Amino acid sequence: MTRHLTHRFWFCFVAGWAGLAATLISGEIGPLALTSPFLGALAFSIADGWWPEVTAGNATVSSPRVIEGDELEVGIDLVAPRTSFADVEVQFPPTLTPVTSSRMVSMIRGRTRFVIGVRADRWGAAGPEWVVVVSRDRLGISEQVVRYPVHVPVRVHPPAERLASLIPLYRERPVTGEHRSKSKGAGSEFAEIRPYRYGDPVRSVHPRLSARRGKPMVIERHPDRSSTIVLLVDSAQDLGVDMDTTLRWTVTAAMALGERHLRAQDRLGLLDIGRSMRWIPTRLGRRHLHTVVDALLATEVFPRSLPDEHLVLPSNLPGSATIVAISPLLSERTLSLLVTLRSRGHEIIVIKPVLPGDGPDVSELARRIFRVGNELNERWLRQRGVTVIPWDASGSLDFLLRRVLPNLGRARSAA
Repeated sequence: MTRHLTHRFWFCFVAGWAGLAATLISGEIGPLALTSPFLGALAFSIADGWWPEVTAGNATVSSPRVIEGDELEVGIDLVAPRTSFADVEVQFPPTLTPVTSSRMVSMIRGRTRFVIGVRADRWGAAGPEWVVVVSRDRLGISEQVVRYPVHVPVRVHPPAERLASLIPLYRERPVTGEHRSKSKGAGSEFAEIRPYRYGDPVRSVHPRLSARRGKPMVIERHPDRSSTIVLLVDSAQDLGVDMDTTLRWTVTAAMALGERHLRAQDRLGLLDIGRSMRWIPTRLGRRHLHTVVDALLATEVFPRSLPDEHLVLPSNLPGSATIVAISPLLSERTLSLLVTLRSRGHEIIVIKPVLPGDGPDVSELARRIFRVGNELNERWLRQRGVTVIPWDASGSLDFLLRRVLPNLGRARSAA
């Protein structure tokens, strides 16, 4: 908080005392009569009270969770015990852009609400940061400047893709879900037609098919199962500018996959590899989905990282979990962690967002060295049994899951 006298005070003070001095020197009342309004203004301001205080109170948002590109309203309550002239400005982070004026200049007495329209330009956890209030008395002679911090979190969700397919899993739990099991039993997915064998339940015999074949025939189906998924998010590094960055597409893909698998009754966990290792244990339910999404929205790149000895895998990581990593494969720590998880028997699927284009100031030699190093990282992981799938962020993630991953699963089963 700072207090000072404005230029109006000094103008009235100098003009008033100059007229008084001229009157005393000349003995005429004319100079004093000309400058008496300035002395009267000073007297009125002192009597009315200096240093008026306009406080910024409760701050609210119209919606605590929005999708990227949506608009919301931010309301600030202003309180003035007496009539004051206030110049109020709300400061926002770069992720939120005001669509209406974020500054208000008005006379305030009592309680006034200042409402600002804001557009969410980028996903993440954001909100208004500061409210700067410049309050003056009614004549603008004394001034007080106060900065009030604002703590109103807004979770901006990226426009995640509407996925219709799932990651093909190689380990299922004997719990009803949406994954087709490799075993045969009671289910909805067709498996095969075979002759009746001793011990089969009579209700499994298909009447029409048996009449056509002239012998008892049985239709077998695949039972529906659920599984355990752990999303591994690599926030150790980020490449790109503005809206086209590897971290942005990493979080977008993780949110889409997490939402789809929780709807499929899969147990979902989150492992964030950034400044430290953040672990959210595997659970079910819509409430857990909000927990995972809020954690993903708070994901950011930190300039410093903890030493590798502080990064210890959680002890309650399920041994049967399928690890779905979304990573540009730039960090050596992430590569070694993936190999460690693979050596423990986890099925590892890496969705690798295609790196954004380099700037014009990057030489061709630097591009080639970087590209070769990244390809060597992919080859090193594949040699150790890790599935790596390149994903162009401008393309559909659902197309990737439907076309590419099932073919890899069949190739692995044949091998």
